[in-house]
Amino acid sequence: MPPNHYSFKVKGVLIKEIDKCEEDFSMFITAMDDNHAVMLVREHLRIHAPKGRSIIKGIEKNQIKS
Repeated sequence: MPPNHYSFKVKGVLIKEIDKCEEDFSMFITAMDDNHAVMLVREHLRIHAPKGRSIIKGIEKNQIKS
């Protein structure tokens, strides 16, 4: 039996390394729990966002997906 997956909305701030500019972000992601969702978001940002830091400010669990 496969594990349940849930939909999460993850909000936070990106701080660019070059000019220390801050930008808000919000992403929807499917994961097993909130820790898994944060891990997936950080991995996505590491690959696709400009170099810098990310600060997660909030996470909301949405509807259940099987």
